Amino acid sequence: MLHMKCPLLILVALCLFTTSVQAQDTPPTASKKHLTKLPGLVIDHKNGYLDISGKVVLRDGDWLELLLCTPGTREHESILSTAARPSHIHLGLIMLGLKPGKPMTAQKVGEELKITQASGPLISVDLIYIEDDKQQIVNANKWIYNKNTGNDLPDNLWLFAGSSFIKAHDQNIYRADANGSVITLVHFGDDMLARQTQVNSRNDNGQWQARTKNIPPLGTNVTIRLTPIKTDQKTLKTENQGS
Repeated sequence: MLHMKCPLLILVALCLFTTSVQAQDTPPTASKKHLTKLPGLVIDHKNGYLDISGKVVLRDGDWLELLLCTPGTREHESILSTAARPSHIHLGLIMLGLKPGKPMTAQKVGEELKITQASGPLISVDLIYIEDDKQQIVNANKWIYNKNTGNDLPDNLWLFAGSSFIKAHDQNIYRADANGSVITLVHFGDDMLARQTQVNSRNDNGQWQARTKNIPPLGTNVTIRLTPIKTDQKTLKTENQGS
């Protein structure tokens, strides 16, 4: 499958257009110049992270394939949903100085299937919400476990794979905008944030499940914080199917 990266200008134009249309919902912040606001997210340039507004849409799923999706896409297999556009989140990470990598691809070469692993800068994902009038901050992996081992998802680190663009009706479409693949647990091929794993949506066998006791009630507002880190991805253990 061919994945092509859209020029930054297209993302910027998309951002400016949507921001102007929804200006009344997201007024500029004059007193906090280190912040950039887009619908559903805030980029904190000073502290080096991006906050996404989301909510809990599933807490007892036994076949998880995503941590975060967009409304009307994959809520049946994702713990969280956000109204923020994945292409805006992509732009926000670029504004923090990151360069996206690529989602995992599979291409048949002769009789063999050649797999190219996902790549990109590492992002830590933390979840912030209010419970019993107190702010809670947890690593995202504490909400997910492996049904085969009972262990939590190994870490809270994802790759900024950056999804990809396709052309339809003479328009460049950011695939994660269309399909809701914002923060995935297995590879779909259009993932914006992807795990360092060989597992895809066709062979995961319901490996990941929701750690229900750790997840607040349905509808709880959650801030998904993305923080770029400098850890060498080669030091991370690759998740294999069934591990």
